[in-house]
Amino acid sequence: MSAAATEIVFLPGFDGAAHLRAPFLEALRPYHPVRAIDYPNRTLQSLDGYCRFAAEQVPRETRSIVVAESFSGLVAARWAARDSHVEAIVLCGSFARNPIPWAVTLSAALPGMVQFGASFLSPMLAGNPDPVRRRWAEGLSNALRALDTSVIAERLRLVSREDMRPELRGLRIPIVLLQFDQDQVIGRHARGELEAVCHNAQVVRFPGPHFAIESMPRECAGAIGERIRLFDLKRT
Repeated sequence: MSAAATEIVFLPGFDGAAHLRAPFLEALRPYHPVRAIDYPNRTLQSLDGYCRFAAEQVPRETRSIVVAESFSGLVAARWAARDSHVEAIVLCGSFARNPIPWAVTLSAALPGMVQFGASFLSPMLAGNPDPVRRRWAEGLSNALRALDTSVIAERLRLVSREDMRPELRGLRIPIVLLQFDQDQVIGRHARGELEAVCHNAQVVRFPGPHFAIESMPRECAGAIGERIRLFDLKRT
């Protein structure tokens, strides 16, 4: 399959709003066409439901390099395990199973807490001198507050219950792990576990926070793009 037949398919983090990552997506476009998928503000019933929704947004014969952020790493792992059209996955600040069990379980029971917490994001960062981080905080806050509580609860239940270690161990396609050294959401243990189960992964450690692809979009896209170039060279 030629490189021209390959697309980068981006799956966003928990908020589901791919359009909020526009600078990152734009920085990926020199490597391949980019298709960004926004999740709907309705329940999809299961992780398989998220996989089906994502796959339905992509032309049937497209070869996909799936770039998944955080929550969507679960979706990417399941999708890649079941669809031979996925030729590589890139997991950004992601995890194989629930990285913070007590917090996720509590939030799933009280999804309004997520919206309540989101209302503090913009004021907390209002004084940040970095306009990129300020815009991202405001966009994330608005996206989380707009989510239906049933959607928040469903996504938190998926994080709480799903264990992608078997699927990830079984993958024989290229895997890139973009790991963030200052990630306060995905801690060192969860990052190490992900590396252990992705036995054939290229690990890129990046000096940034959990939301590094939003706060440092060009740098993260460049790190990913170099690995995508290697995929292309091996295919030709």
